Amino acid sequence: MESHPHLPTAAPPSGELARLLEAEAQLEQELAQARAEAEARVAAAGADAAARLAALDADVAAAGGALRARIEAERVARAAEIAATGAREAERFERITPERVAALARELATLLLAGMEEGL
Repeated sequence: MESHPHLPTAAPPSGELARLLEAEAQLEQELAQARAEAEARVAAAGADAAARLAALDADVAAAGGALRARIEAERVARAAEIAATGAREAERFERITPERVAALARELATLLLAGMEEGL
């Protein structure tokens, strides 16, 4: 049988075996404690990440709501502006008297006839 350099070749004395068993038990306890602490930290980090994600979602939702409200206000203001411009233009058109329309028609006819005579 070949001996391995890291394994003892003979059984340790019973006092040393007891210390080794005690050290192994202590290491197993420390390892279990470290694993429990790691699991608790992972769980806490997961909860923290979930809370931050929820806060970010809330911020995004609030920003989206504010943006929609601003866009709607701008749309309403622009619609009112367009309606006011339309009303002013309609009023201006309605103030044109029939006499003015007749005078413009005569002037246009005169210009057209003059242009036709020049083109002959």
